[in-house]
Amino acid sequence: MYCNVLVTRPFNDAFTYKIGAKQKVQIGSVVSVSFGKKDDQLGIVTEKITNLSGKQKLIKIKEIDKVFENLIIGSSIIQYINWISNYTLAPKGLVLKLFLVNNKIINHTISEDINFTLKTKQVLLNTEQQKSYNIIKKNLFNFSQPIVLEGVTGSGKTEVYFEAIEKVFKKNKQILIMLPEISLTPQLELRFKERFGFSPLIWHSKISQKNRNNIWHLCYKGKPLIIIGARSSLFLPFNKLGLIIVDEEHDLSYKQEDNIRYQARDLAVVRSKIEKIPIILSSATPSIETQNNINKKNYLNVFLPNQFSGLELPIISLIDLKKEKLLKNSWISKSVLNEINNCIENGKQALLFLNKRGYSPLSLCSNCGYRFQCDYCSSWLVVHREKNRLLCHHCGKIYSISKNCSKCKSKDTIRFVGPGIERLEEELRTLCPNYNIAIMSSDNANTPKKIKKIISDYSSKKIDILIATQIMAKGYHFPNLSLVCVIDADAGLMGGDIKAIERTYNLLEQVGGRAGRTNETGKVLIQTFYPQEPLMIALKNRNRKNFIQQCLEERKKFNNPPFSFLTSIIISGSSKANAESYALKLAKSKFSNTDVSIFGPVEAPLFLLRGQYRFRILLKGKSRKILNKYTQNIVKSIPLPSNLRLIIDVDPYTFS
Repeated sequence: MYCNVLVTRPFNDAFTYKIGAKQKVQIGSVVSVSFGKKDDQLGIVTEKITNLSGKQKLIKIKEIDKVFENLIIGSSIIQYINWISNYTLAPKGLVLKLFLVNNKIINHTISEDINFTLKTKQVLLNTEQQKSYNIIKKNLFNFSQPIVLEGVTGSGKTEVYFEAIEKVFKKNKQILIMLPEISLTPQLELRFKERFGFSPLIWHSKISQKNRNNIWHLCYKGKPLIIIGARSSLFLPFNKLGLIIVDEEHDLSYKQEDNIRYQARDLAVVRSKIEKIPIILSSATPSIETQNNINKKNYLNVFLPNQFSGLELPIISLIDLKKEKLLKNSWISKSVLNEINNCIENGKQALLFLNKRGYSPLSLCSNCGYRFQCDYCSSWLVVHREKNRLLCHHCGKIYSISKNCSKCKSKDTIRFVGPGIERLEEELRTLCPNYNIAIMSSDNANTPKKIKKIISDYSSKKIDILIATQIMAKGYHFPNLSLVCVIDADAGLMGGDIKAIERTYNLLEQVGGRAGRTNETGKVLIQTFYPQEPLMIALKNRNRKNFIQQCLEERKKFNNPPFSFLTSIIISGSSKANAESYALKLAKSKFSNTDVSIFGPVEAPLFLLRGQYRFRILLKGKSRKILNKYTQNIVKSIPLPSNLRLIIDVDPYTFS
């Protein structure tokens, strides 16, 4: 007896193996096989075979090394794996690896069982929350379409979906709450424990191998549990999944930009459809794709228009930097400084938002104009004064800081251009020496423990002013925070992708929404050189509906997604000539299709990355199915040289 096994390697095809005399397998059985020169290769059985074909009889068929008899991947997950592979054009074997993860997990069992007992705290929803929950409740056990839980910042969306969680969990089901970043986990975990009396399980890249093993097997065994997880939690082998919640569904961090490129929010929707379970997409600023699905009646929209506290939404003021000139090497306007002082003197807290890590994004020679650039990437080096180094934010290469120019050899001519949050902190400490000031970015908040410490200090008012990047822009609730100041609102107006304007609007609205959520109406100050930009006017007037409509009309006018489909092909190699030559051959492929437009190849904006030269080809089509077929045809028609790498990015978000 034989069977075909899909292994966790970059192949679409399954390979034939002999079933041992005492081995029992079925479709979906998890097995370990020898593959090539490697032993212990994980895979699943996709088909059982009685008779070998003529060619197969001529070769020696290896026997399955081990059958994990208690592990069987169900038909819905196999269907899901096939869908992901067909849509993203990633090999099925690598998609399977997302679910099986590694041998350490498969070879272990549950070391620590769980028994969640609900000790729910009675929470009174306001009229708007109750109305929203009533709509959601009707769809919890009668899945029909995804639910979009939309609400202004501070409207109490979390409490609404907590009600849904309680309802589903009481049916002994499993629940997945997805977050775009692990920095959001500690505060949601704390709120969860206060509400339900126990801590949920946490799944992300920083958890221990022991916890990883345990959670994987608990999910597989169908234990009633609740998981808060990052993107990869979507691939846990849930056997009794009853509800998926995608919090901050608009967030671009749900897009996986390495290895298999996928949009976790969209894949969550697909999993909910395959398994016929409800899904809630929660956001104060739903993505354009989600809004388009609402418009087309594909998604059910539930809206909370007011803050739970009953307070008015924060007052947004634009500070025109063309009129209110900044002093040399100063980044904080007088208006912002005055409001900060008033805020702190009144016993409140302030947040300064600048989405730039480090001390300065650029260092150059004032004599010859030389700019310090990474040797392996076409990007400027960022000054990190706190750690006294220059850092490439793309490859992580570290360089020493020098006051002398390495090109013209001039002494003491290096100047730092522009601010990062470290430089802003330096300025603020000079202006406000008596206040407690701290910073928060992925540099100093890079572990759950460090994140918890900063959040705890800010929540307990040990910090008066927090200077933060986008890590603090969403999901957080600080009762005493009444003032938010956006230092460089224009940074996101220019971008190399079609989502730059939408991303900037969402980011600014989200960070502004941290202010004035509990005691008094907050204030948001936005420093800008372009106060007449439609985006700035829409923000000030809180006219999001009109802004989104304009974005959709513009997308439609230029036939951009969601009114078309895009696929990006990135070719990279250590030889610029070889990469460009192959990219040109690919773009001039003999396959023709009037429904597909080809743009490029062109040098990628980030042309050199980790020592690899990069060229991009962009394909646009009216149908995802046709576009994927075309992409497969041209890639298969011209074999990829071994010294080059090719990445297919379906539905690309960035074009760097």
